[in-house]
Amino acid sequence: MGTDDTSIHNSAIKNTRKTSPALRRLIEENAVGQLRRQEGLMATLGSENGALKLDWVEGVARLLEDPTKLEQVETEAQEIWERGIRHIIWAGMGGSVIAVRVFTDLGFCTDQQEGIIIYPLDSTDPTALNEIMRKIAQVKNLALPTEQESSDMTFLRALLYDVLMIGVSMGMTSEEPITHLTWFSDLLEQAQLPAAEHMLVMTLPGSYLDDFAHEHQVPSRPLQPDGRTGTGGRMSAPATRVFLLPAALYFAGPSQAPGQMQIMLRRAWQEYNLALITEQPAASAFVRLAAALSDASLDGACRLLLNMPEGWQALIPWIEQLMEESLGKGGKGILVFNDQTLNGGNSSSIPSHRRGRCIAPTADVSAQDPSGTLRVNVAVASVESEEDNTFVLYQPSLASKEPKERLAALAASFLGWQLTMALYGYLHHITFAGQPAVENYKARARTLRKGDPLKVTSKWKATITAGPLTLLAPQTVEMAEIPSEQISPASIFARTLQQVLAASDTEAHLGYLDFTMNGELPASVVSVLDTHLHKIGNELLGVPVKLRHAPAAYHSTEQSEMDGPPYLVSLRMLMRNHEKCILGTYTETFLSAQAVSTWQAMLEQGRSCFLLIIDGSQHETPDPLKTFFEDVERYLNNTDMEGLHPSG
Repeated sequence: MGTDDTSIHNSAIKNTRKTSPALRRLIEENAVGQLRRQEGLMATLGSENGALKLDWVEGVARLLEDPTKLEQVETEAQEIWERGIRHIIWAGMGGSVIAVRVFTDLGFCTDQQEGIIIYPLDSTDPTALNEIMRKIAQVKNLALPTEQESSDMTFLRALLYDVLMIGVSMGMTSEEPITHLTWFSDLLEQAQLPAAEHMLVMTLPGSYLDDFAHEHQVPSRPLQPDGRTGTGGRMSAPATRVFLLPAALYFAGPSQAPGQMQIMLRRAWQEYNLALITEQPAASAFVRLAAALSDASLDGACRLLLNMPEGWQALIPWIEQLMEESLGKGGKGILVFNDQTLNGGNSSSIPSHRRGRCIAPTADVSAQDPSGTLRVNVAVASVESEEDNTFVLYQPSLASKEPKERLAALAASFLGWQLTMALYGYLHHITFAGQPAVENYKARARTLRKGDPLKVTSKWKATITAGPLTLLAPQTVEMAEIPSEQISPASIFARTLQQVLAASDTEAHLGYLDFTMNGELPASVVSVLDTHLHKIGNELLGVPVKLRHAPAAYHSTEQSEMDGPPYLVSLRMLMRNHEKCILGTYTETFLSAQAVSTWQAMLEQGRSCFLLIIDGSQHETPDPLKTFFEDVERYLNNTDMEGLHPSG
């Protein structure tokens, strides 16, 4: 540590009065300084296979020091506009697309009257591709053809002449974007449109996607404008093209004013103010948040119930991925949930004598009893919370309405949450680079795709079938002691929920219920499922719930479900029949392989994971699913659970 660093470091300690042990440790060990210099424990935790993955820490600063890199991205976006592209399908998984989805969910690049429309694509269900094609056709007032007319060149040219697909992979082994590009390439060939003008790839050198681009002569751009490769997918925003290109596309058009990207990023970097954070760590809300999460954690594991201000709910899935893919390792990590009321109004199912006090936005964090749960309220106005076990994260810039200011606030939020993640990892010795657990299911899915992915389920012993529902349970579930007439998918699932999530004091603090949909369901059905899940989890069991959408979820939270805090019950749903692709050829084989492979991998890890297979399509699914969850609720409402008879 140099002389200047030492004086800053000592000053920070001197000016910190009553602090939590976690915050004091961050200050005394100069964790932020380690992160910036990429040395010490931070360098170890931020490396994957011996390679540093910390380019994101000072990525924005490097771009501001060399504006030509930002100008290059702006030029790329303007060229895309000038050659007539008005629709972009952004195909990627996890960190390659979540920031783009946040971007569009916040209202950017969603209206052709204002510019280019971006369609995030992170699904292997043909229904997702159909939905994008329908939206593009609707904008153009084109009637979709019949199955016999689907290869008509005139229609395909009219539909695709101004469409660009960007395939993105920030990992070496992601194959979903390749399947999307292959499907789109076939459509372009039928339309007699040049692939080189309608396809673009951004990935790492030597990745599966990079090999595809070379083989098919698809134009490619580096993920980082400076050509480096040391940024992991969860940190793709705001210093890589995953964030920069969509932002530049938003600014592109006939009245483009150069330099908008530099203005926006400079405002974000000034708001984040990493130099001040280094000097005065305790003054940073994101540093204090890391300490508060650590203080609330039990054995390195913590549930975070997150409440965002109006209009910013879209940021939660990004934060969820950042935390759970980075930190869900070795039984530790941060589990992120939308804010939920547990047990009829309590902030958690924790006894009152173990709850910590509120942490105000400007207060020092004082030592607390570990509770396993922390509620975080992100506020645009400075407020004092009277709730127990609550941290108020003050972010006034999120109140901005002007687009450039909102983009800057978004970029600053990305940076702040990344810092919190790294500091929590530091406090609990979690290697936050890489996600090794997910490679297990990727390899399994690769094998299952060669045949019928569901064939392996036909020989599973712990199988319960009722009507159109087939539940594949863990082999550890005991059914021999239950009379056969009382066994049903709902009764077995309810029994496991009660046993696993109410088994011990620790699990009561850290347990949760996950329901994962493999494929697309109508929004109305998802809303009904969400209501049932919250009743089962929040009201009847007193635990938070996750409603996940796969395969996207397998690239955003599966690392944590497989290797993070183990106190969960996961139910994964898969329909046997899926909507056929209305244009080109794209089957549900990959989707089914992912559903089965992740279920297998979870069981191998000893997790309580069920696979619910439904005979039928998305249109035939709502009624049996609704009945299933209603039965689960009735079983759980039967307090003795001895006979496993639904009450009422």
